[in-house]
Amino acid sequence: MKKILVMFALLAFVLNACLPSAPQTTENTPTPIAEEALQATAAVIAQQTLESLPTQTALPTETPVVVTATETAVPETPTETANPILLTLTATLGTGTPDTNSQAQATLDASALTAGTLPVTGTPSATPNPLTPTTTPQSLAYGTLPPAIPSGFILIQNKANAEAYISLRCVTSTGQVTILEYPVKKIVESNAPSGKYTYVAWVGGRQFTGSFSLSKGGELTITLLKDRITIK
Repeated sequence: MKKILVMFALLAFVLNACLPSAPQTTENTPTPIAEEALQATAAVIAQQTLESLPTQTALPTETPVVVTATETAVPETPTETANPILLTLTATLGTGTPDTNSQAQATLDASALTAGTLPVTGTPSATPNPLTPTTTPQSLAYGTLPPAIPSGFILIQNKANAEAYISLRCVTSTGQVTILEYPVKKIVESNAPSGKYTYVAWVGGRQFTGSFSLSKGGELTITLLKDRITIK
């Protein structure tokens, strides 16, 4: 079947090739176009071509930005104005020499005002007069005792051949407290209130402590030795 179809196709092709071509008639021949029409058509086509072409857009130019400097106000720093009065006073105090007489007068005036008396007028001596403490110990007594308090007698003797000092603290039968202190060179005799005593003694730099009792009208002898204290 395929072979038959192929053969018919070949036959039709051969017959078509062998047939003469149909004569051309004048009706099918195109008429020539006038020169003015061609030029007008060409002008229109050229105009359309030009209009269809992309136009070149000018690139934007970079315009420099001018920055105008602004003036920043600087705050004024206040400057300290020297006071001529203070400068003069400072110079006077710095270069002057202390007035010893004025200082001594001020001290005397303050002392007089504290004591409740008027200040003494006069020119004190500029040479200081230091107080010289007395090196000799004195007997001391503390506490207030009624005049009719019961008392006794105490004899204190130093047999250590060294510097000695004793402090006696008494509590009476009525609860009153008194303190008696004596430097002992050789012998010290004293009336003392009756009661219970505690003592602290220094002999040649050594310290001794103890206690005893003194009755009304009684008598005691305290002996200071280098190594001990005896009470009889």
